[in-house]
Amino acid sequence: MIKKHGRHCSSLLFGTLLVGFVAQTEPLAISNVTLIDMTGKPARRAMTVVVTGDRITAITPTRQAKLSPDTHVVEGAGRFLIPGLWDMHVHRSTRPDSKWMFPLEIANGIVGVRDMFGPPDANAWRAEHGSSGQLSPAVFLASPIVDGPKLKPMRPTSIAVADAAQGRAVVAQQKDRGADFIKVYQFLSRDAFFAIADEAAQRRITFVGHVPESVRASEASDAGIKSIEHLTMVALSCSSREDEIFENLQRDSAATGAEARAYDSFDDGRAKALFARFVKNGTWQCPTLTVLETVSRLDNLSDLEKDERLKYIPKDLRQRWEPRNDFRWKDQDAAYWERRRRNFRGAMDLVGRMHRGGVAILAGTDTPNPYVYPGFSLHDELELLVQAGLSPQEALRSATLKAAEFMGQSDTRGTIETGKIADLVLLDRDPVANIRNSRSIRAVVLGGKLLDRAALDKMLADVQTDADQPIGKD
Repeated sequence: MIKKHGRHCSSLLFGTLLVGFVAQTEPLAISNVTLIDMTGKPARRAMTVVVTGDRITAITPTRQAKLSPDTHVVEGAGRFLIPGLWDMHVHRSTRPDSKWMFPLEIANGIVGVRDMFGPPDANAWRAEHGSSGQLSPAVFLASPIVDGPKLKPMRPTSIAVADAAQGRAVVAQQKDRGADFIKVYQFLSRDAFFAIADEAAQRRITFVGHVPESVRASEASDAGIKSIEHLTMVALSCSSREDEIFENLQRDSAATGAEARAYDSFDDGRAKALFARFVKNGTWQCPTLTVLETVSRLDNLSDLEKDERLKYIPKDLRQRWEPRNDFRWKDQDAAYWERRRRNFRGAMDLVGRMHRGGVAILAGTDTPNPYVYPGFSLHDELELLVQAGLSPQEALRSATLKAAEFMGQSDTRGTIETGKIADLVLLDRDPVANIRNSRSIRAVVLGGKLLDRAALDKMLADVQTDADQPIGKD
């Protein structure tokens, strides 16, 4: 229920506030809510959180709250307030044909994303996006994918780097163009990778991504990679056969087979030593369990094609999701898919072990890979992290405070505290009691803008209406 302090708020006024997403001009209060602020404090009941402009300006027990007469009050009794969520591994956000992703993310409580395949010029994209008026999460931009010349680049906008000099030049170029970080990929040579690492350190820009097949995970960590995506090469460095598998991989690139052999020869002592190294070096992990699990099932689409969330995905992207239309999957045999499933089970175990070893974990999805849904799949990821061994509270922290910490934003984002940006999610049910309750979204506050359930449903409906329109090709 939404009202003004002391009287009901006109539904017409509230509707006008949402149409066009005009900034909140009067104070907003969420009253009588159970506060899960992600600071480490236990949940606090019967609290009132006041937002003025785009900032949290007061947090008090409801019985002590003093609200001005013009305050918009959202009744939170029986509900739970958490910080807005982040998806720390997405793609396509910066493409003109991908604007449909932002409403899906916001409707699922996502207030920040780390786009892992940035545009050629981040500064130019920010200027264009800033003038577009489109409501979106905060977007932090990678460089375009920086890969080696081996095989076909992932996309025409990937940057192929053949040697150390080219690697250094790319870092300099992308720093000048405003990239928030450099994204490295799996076919880089050793010389190029270590040159990128050194240049990034000199220019004070972080680098993240896939550990290339030419480099061990331990070496990448020592070189300063800030986050490893999809657990690439991590299992290999936990194997008693690491040297043998690594040398074979250099002669014959077959990453999935190598990963399976690594999981089959997992060594607990080597794993603990590697995890300690990650902790010492500040190497984070973004395992993207959602995409690993989904890809392991692409040989049997019966369940995936029943997913009601498909209605939000543009028609031609749905067609490209089908394995027969994707060069990565269309010719794989039964043994390949069984390895994929074994590797996913190994990844779940690995994430639990790393978490217990103190390695920092980020929540990311790798959307929009096949059957990985913008916004929705972040909740799938939280659930998988809990299944892997994190508590619901720890999983939520991986998508709130930890995400903000990773991006250097913890002074202004990631928790519910006075003075921070008002990015909030109001839930009908307790996510700490059951992580699936993170999906029970009643309202979202994005940078002080209030979006109630009706507004979120309208955003979803608009995306669904447009889903049969062509979006173009990569």
